[in-house]
Amino acid sequence: MLAYPPLLLTLLGMGGHGPRQAELESAVRGRRVLVTGASRGIGAALAGRLALAGAHVILLARTEEELLRLQRRIAARGGSAEYLVCDLRDTAAAAEAGRRVMAGGAPDVIVSNAGHSIQRYLVDYADRFHDVSRTAGVNFLGPVALLLEILPHMRDGHLINVSSASVVTPAPGWSAYGATKSAFDAWVRALAPELALQGVATTSLRLPLVHTGMSSAWRRLPGLSARGAASLVCRAIVSRPRLIAPWWVRIVGILMDAAPGPIDRILTAYARHDRRRA
Repeated sequence: MLAYPPLLLTLLGMGGHGPRQAELESAVRGRRVLVTGASRGIGAALAGRLALAGAHVILLARTEEELLRLQRRIAARGGSAEYLVCDLRDTAAAAEAGRRVMAGGAPDVIVSNAGHSIQRYLVDYADRFHDVSRTAGVNFLGPVALLLEILPHMRDGHLINVSSASVVTPAPGWSAYGATKSAFDAWVRALAPELALQGVATTSLRLPLVHTGMSSAWRRLPGLSARGAASLVCRAIVSRPRLIAPWWVRIVGILMDAAPGPIDRILTAYARHDRRRA
């Protein structure tokens, strides 16, 4: 991964500036925080930081060995965490995980972070519907099944959706990924007024490229580190904004709606070049 100057990342709206430690501790100390996709990447970085700030973190992911390793690392640093093994592609298991979380009461904060990335052109997955269903399971159906068991019981809490810039800037090759992330983003947006009646805040965090194992093919492009993205989640926990997104994501989204023809021609040229290169 190339090392880009912090100033450049900040100008691009990709600076992972989080709150002061005291602010984070005030927001989460003694509270239960559920983090999905917690075993690696953004989730693991976030869970460690929240535990050090005094939260009791509920770690949810599908790989028990990684969850146990993270739980032990948190405990060694004086933090508190428990874990649940759940593959969100299995909606029945996701619902059961939600019920197990509720056995200890509704969490104060939920960070819906789990995600599955897939870059594949239509001609490459036309006979691979399982790619679509697997992506939809992790990015949309599983999180919904999990949260249906929890959200109706939350009061004065906070739901954070770790979303993607692709929600407003869809691109060739990312149709399955963008569609499933958009579905969950739209679900959270539609629920926001309803949850507000329960005192539950909602935040959509539309991240640009984040350098994790999921994005290894894009390491030469500027992006956030997992720790930088976790810092943005911490900022959301403290300030509880409705939306966090880089400035350019919002502008490109407006342009795509205002001038779809020219934008499509640009993206068509990109797709042609990318397909030839592949």
